[in-house]
Amino acid sequence: MFRQIKSVLLVVVLVLSGTSAYLLWRNTLPLVSPIALVEVLSGHSTASKSPKIIYGFFPYWNLKYANDLNINSLTHFAYFAVDLNSNGTINKVNIKNEQEPGWNKLNSKTTGKLLYQSQLLGQKTVLTVTAMEPDLIDSILNDRLNAATAISSILSVYRDFNFNDLNIDFEYVGKPSLSIRKNFVIFIQDLKAACLNLNKNCQLDIDIFADSGSKSRLWDLGALNSTVDHFIVMAYDYYRKNSAQAGPVAPLTGKCQTGRTSACLDQDILTHLSQITKLLSPEKILLGIPFYGYEWQTTSRNFLANIYPRTGSLASYSRIQSLFSDPTVSSLSAVWSETTLSPYLIFETGSETHQIYYEDPASLQQKIKLVKSAGLGGIAIWAIGYETPYQELWGPINDLSSP
Repeated sequence: MFRQIKSVLLVVVLVLSGTSAYLLWRNTLPLVSPIALVEVLSGHSTASKSPKIIYGFFPYWNLKYANDLNINSLTHFAYFAVDLNSNGTINKVNIKNEQEPGWNKLNSKTTGKLLYQSQLLGQKTVLTVTAMEPDLIDSILNDRLNAATAISSILSVYRDFNFNDLNIDFEYVGKPSLSIRKNFVIFIQDLKAACLNLNKNCQLDIDIFADSGSKSRLWDLGALNSTVDHFIVMAYDYYRKNSAQAGPVAPLTGKCQTGRTSACLDQDILTHLSQITKLLSPEKILLGIPFYGYEWQTTSRNFLANIYPRTGSLASYSRIQSLFSDPTVSSLSAVWSETTLSPYLIFETGSETHQIYYEDPASLQQKIKLVKSAGLGGIAIWAIGYETPYQELWGPINDLSSP
């Protein structure tokens, strides 16, 4: 069906009236019917009528934006994060005998006010617990005492700070053993049971890589399905700051097809969702939504251009918007890629060419339409604060609450 959609590539060179030109460009973008996307998702083309979840991760390093946040649209406010030590205790003090920032900021008055405000708004507050290194995860899960200590430690923080739910973010890079996958299932089952003993309404969510439906990852989705309430698909970082090419952070479409000769991608979100929905009910899936992009110095102005090593950096939405009034930037072009259904910017700084691939209201609108039409449970935003002080990204997100 995509081949029947007329190819459109809009390029607008933004000069002194850059912001106005950008708004005109954005408002004239072609919008693809969500039905064209949804047909490949294992037959899940009937939209769910249940309310959609709008999960917002708030990382401690964005606490400086606390007074500018617009969290009224959220259903879940997730504090990110406290870390675990290899013995299962909460990581509170680093090797310099200084408080770990995640733990330190959780104890701050500002975080307390945000959590209180969220609860006043009727939102669920969520404690995110992280373990990011394979050796660390192995140490916790392969030792029953460490696993039990981790559960006790997590629930102590959960109880003391009056959280409603839990989010477990164990990011195991590489192929785990069968035993570690099994032990993770047991850990989650035990943690959920213990949390329900404290709070009969406790829900437990986990974050998973987007390719978890096709690769052997930490998460045995079938075995976890009966215990986990929501699976947050981290459908971003398809291209990273250290990638060899500039490319979209969250391409909805664009995977190379047989016989296709134009520029295309190794993977896309639609392919990964079609794999995951074969293993999980759509209503349990929350689609990860990025409020950021990546910026590189590139060797050309081409789509998917090669980059200069070590020039990649995260670009928040506020950073992207600032370019439209930056006097040091020249030849600023906004490009809509029909291949990926997302925008990117090309600009010059002196003799250097730069590109930023990111999400804007038009690309988010495509993702929101897919979530609604495919009957997914909702979305999860990474990360609250990256958009401040701009509010336009919330427009399509607010559409989730409408029929």
